[in-house]
Amino acid sequence: MMNIKQKLFLLLFVVPTVNFVWSQQEAAFSLYMFNHQSINPAYVGAQDHTQITVLNRAQWNGIIGSPETQAISVGHQFKNKNLGLGFSSIVDKIGPVQNTNASLDLAYHLSLNDKNLRLGLGLKLSGRSYQLDNSMLTPFDSSDRVFTEPINSKFLPNIGMGAYLHNEKFYVGISLPYLLEDIEVNLKRNYYLFFGGLLNSTKKIQFKPSFLFQKTEILPLTYDMSILIVANDKFWIGPQLRTTSSGGVPGQKSAGFYGAIAGFHINDNLSLGYAYQGATMNKNLGITNNSHELFLRFNLVPKVSGILRSPRLF
Repeated sequence: MMNIKQKLFLLLFVVPTVNFVWSQQEAAFSLYMFNHQSINPAYVGAQDHTQITVLNRAQWNGIIGSPETQAISVGHQFKNKNLGLGFSSIVDKIGPVQNTNASLDLAYHLSLNDKNLRLGLGLKLSGRSYQLDNSMLTPFDSSDRVFTEPINSKFLPNIGMGAYLHNEKFYVGISLPYLLEDIEVNLKRNYYLFFGGLLNSTKKIQFKPSFLFQKTEILPLTYDMSILIVANDKFWIGPQLRTTSSGGVPGQKSAGFYGAIAGFHINDNLSLGYAYQGATMNKNLGITNNSHELFLRFNLVPKVSGILRSPRLF
């Protein structure tokens, strides 16, 4: 007879939809390039101000129990500019199962030259828990207490690490945010490599390419690519695609999607972004539902004259 965790695994990885859960183990965001802290603790403190980022992703709108994910990250750089401290959390809901993760992120930034090239080394201390919403289930066996009584798993601690090389024009990050695996729910380690930057075209137009590679033991290498056109350092828009390296481009066999990203700075301290994937761009892939993602970023920037601040696009 299956125990509670085994049945929770059945719900989490099989019931919602097989294609979705085996395409990703950790929550994935299209707007990851604006929220590096969630996957790499070395990012915290990379900006010379306090930064608060909130994301909400809703996938497959119109389907009952469709995936919904919320994330928040708060990062602060101390006055000596070497230390960063932050908090990040992700709540991932798939059908009746909710996966909640909370992390304390610490980083130390080394200055490598006089051109503001810096290397951040980070540590992520986290914990994870699973909950089951029984109201969404109608078991065949009404006497099965596993599916009729609330399931609140204990808080499972974890640890992760990362490195983040950056200056005003580019960044490269590598990370393993969760070192410990959970064998009972088949949760494996996820390795991340991401990089990008700002390329000047004219004084008013820049290009911001972003790339992310994700590898998990039981899944093929996945990559994400986007190229944003940035106008007047205020507005940005551009295409995005995500697929496996074996497929090359999104397709019915390689999975993935095509999407679009847009956003703007509302003022000096507030930015808003949006990402879309749906039937309009992916009808040939068999995708018939739309997915939407929003992000809001607050920059608590002190008023200090004579300081050139890093771009707010990463």
